[in-house]
Amino acid sequence: MTLFASRWVRLAALAATLAVPALGFSWAAAAEVVKMGELPAISNVGLYVAMDKGYFEARGITVEVERFASGAKMIAPLATGQLDVAIGSPSAGLYNAIAGGMDFKIVADKGQARPGYSFTPLVVRKDLVDSGRVKSIKDLKGLKIASGAKGINFDYMLAKMLEHGGIGFDAVEVVYLGYPEGIKALAAKAVDAAFVPEPWGMQAEQLKVGVRLFLTEQTPSLSTFQVAAIMYAGKFMKERPKVARDFLQAYVQGVKLYNQRGLKDPEIAGIISKHMKLSVEIIQGTIPVYLDAGARPRVQDLAAMQDWFHHMGWVKEKVPMERVVDLSFLE
Repeated sequence: MTLFASRWVRLAALAATLAVPALGFSWAAAAEVVKMGELPAISNVGLYVAMDKGYFEARGITVEVERFASGAKMIAPLATGQLDVAIGSPSAGLYNAIAGGMDFKIVADKGQARPGYSFTPLVVRKDLVDSGRVKSIKDLKGLKIASGAKGINFDYMLAKMLEHGGIGFDAVEVVYLGYPEGIKALAAKAVDAAFVPEPWGMQAEQLKVGVRLFLTEQTPSLSTFQVAAIMYAGKFMKERPKVARDFLQAYVQGVKLYNQRGLKDPEIAGIISKHMKLSVEIIQGTIPVYLDAGARPRVQDLAAMQDWFHHMGWVKEKVPMERVVDLSFLE
């Protein structure tokens, strides 16, 4: 081999070596970043599994999570496109925002109540249960009940539970507290009951301050019901439809693994424990959430909630469900 040829071979080898990290950098730079607003809850399990098992990464998606104190606080950044995805529960604020022209839609299920899956219990203070003061829904009359925020789905669900028990929504005093604060209020005897999603019900029992006495499955209109949803920003749907579709495909893969194994599975419980910073024992002791295998929400329940919010005067102008829901990204 001539000196010139030898030098050419060395230069080619050096160029090939340098090209490898360059190619790697190019692939990493191509990953699509999806900004997701999160309110920690057991019903996020499909998303948590998809993140931890690499289902998003396998589709070239990097999920950036921003935590919010409530679902209502996600609406403005979702409508403006600062968030691509928001996960939470339907509320009067959501319907009002859509009626006002804000651009986002519910695109998938994130948790339903079903028999055996009453993961949003009404927790009653333990001393009231032990003394026999509260045995039935009627016994809640005149008592103080904590709920997450005014105008969310839990107001509707509490109203239906009370109605089934023979009393009206105005027969109790509802106070609005964050879920951890609701459990603290039970412990301090500042409230008599709390409507909370899991794992807060389990935590109340573990702390011996509350009992998960009333379950949604005991109320016919709530026994099968849409509780939580995934929402997309209009900008995300219009500008990155493929990424929006891939995101839900990864999510459905996470849902599938959860449905196969359940909350008591050590790996599934461990994933939730990591994200929620609660012990595996608490996670495994919670009432599980039902996730639809195809991630399809119950649109009729979303319509029923809007009707009730309108009746309460919290929604001024009702909007048709086609302006609220877009299930095309599941197809």
